[in-house]
Amino acid sequence: MSKEVNLEVTKKIAQLAKLSMKEDELVKMTGELVKILDFVNQLSEVDTSSVEAIVHGTELPTVMRQDEALALTEEETKLIVSCSEQNLYDQYRVPQVLGEA
Repeated sequence: MSKEVNLEVTKKIAQLAKLSMKEDELVKMTGELVKILDFVNQLSEVDTSSVEAIVHGTELPTVMRQDEALALTEEETKLIVSCSEQNLYDQYRVPQVLGEA
């Protein structure tokens, strides 16, 4: 694996991650990246064919509840909306997410 990692690869990774690094930092990170990838390569050699796949390290119960519609009076709605600094006409103002401004 370490043959595939060189200074150019580290520069490309830094560029993709939008990291500004000096030459000596790139050299150091190249060495660190080689060590990490060698360790990952070591892990891939371990036989895990008899190990059952798990999602969590411990069993966690799934806690779900039904959503319940709640009817509010007009006064309650106005009171809740008025708590926001970004309100306009009994509605919340939010940044535009679709289309152009």
